Amino acid sequence: MQEERIELVRPQMGTSRALTVRRYGKAGAGPKAYFQAALHADELPGVITLHHLEALLKEADAKGEITGEIVVVPFANPIGLTQYVDMKPLGRFELRSGQNFNRHYPDLSPALIAAVDGKLGQDADANVKLIRAELRKLIAQHRKDVSPLTDLQDLRLTLAELAIDADYVLDLHCDWEAPMHLYISDHNWPDAADLSAQIGSECSLIAEISGDNPFDEAFSRPWVELRRAYGDKFPIPMATLATTIELRGDRDVYDEYAIPDALNMFKFLQRRGLVAGDPGPLPEPKCDATPLSGVDRVAAVHGGMVVFSVEAGAQVKAGQELGYVLDCETGQKTPFSSRTDGILYSRLGIRLVVPGGYLCSVAGEKPLPGREGQLLLSK
Repeated sequence: MQEERIELVRPQMGTSRALTVRRYGKAGAGPKAYFQAALHADELPGVITLHHLEALLKEADAKGEITGEIVVVPFANPIGLTQYVDMKPLGRFELRSGQNFNRHYPDLSPALIAAVDGKLGQDADANVKLIRAELRKLIAQHRKDVSPLTDLQDLRLTLAELAIDADYVLDLHCDWEAPMHLYISDHNWPDAADLSAQIGSECSLIAEISGDNPFDEAFSRPWVELRRAYGDKFPIPMATLATTIELRGDRDVYDEYAIPDALNMFKFLQRRGLVAGDPGPLPEPKCDATPLSGVDRVAAVHGGMVVFSVEAGAQVKAGQELGYVLDCETGQKTPFSSRTDGILYSRLGIRLVVPGGYLCSVAGEKPLPGREGQLLLSK
């Protein structure tokens, strides 16, 4: 194992921030996997999961069982880690700019399409090697062009540089209150069905574009656009599987969850040829993929106190009462429901809501009118 500390642009005199990066195996020896946790800094289930995964990786590394390259960023957001207001951590948005830490990553697709023009051939493996080399060049050039002035800009670029040529990009998040679920490009499905089954995902949401180029899509989208641009002229595999994994809710920081989660990710690495050993039989899947556009994101019609009657992870029916919002001053009590059958895979983690405020999300099997291209709050 090799450990590196990458200093970010200093945000102000007298201050500094850095990323810790740990590498297992050998670069170029086989497939590359990239893991990071807590891009939204107060989402900690991924941090403890990577803690336990690294124990497995260190043991495998000592035995010479790492057959690929595995890069781990145990805490991907040192900026958000320091953001506290009234004793509460606020790690989703940078307080200085108001920007979401999981948005606005570089879209290299147009430049990549131009860079490989005239260079592709009929050998799929050679094409993948060429494309990855061009991606490394493009992200390096992007840094020169942008010349980041803030630590947020530098953080985004540094994380992108670490993951740009990976076969597997696993960005570990969590929701407010939720079962295990994931987001992934529809172009990676059903290839990613084994990952979904291995980790026990209860809801696997697929879309090509969800909006504002979040971290995972920065690495899947270039392959999608290349395949679209060149069609059947050249064999271009969907060579990067990039996903956002939501490790239940933000309070689910327990060894009883994290140890099995880490083992499941380790078995996925074995199954995909990055670690030697037998992962055993693939668990039975708990769900099939459903479209992100099939999610009904339920909102409050007035402010008040939220009282849920259905737990996160429950299967619900369209029109079924999921709870109510109570205005204790007027006595107004307004039930809420979903427009679709499906799993209630996310719900609000606090119990006070404003008019139009988020309450919960239900994932249905079919797209809902008006839901196309709307990014979900939880990703």
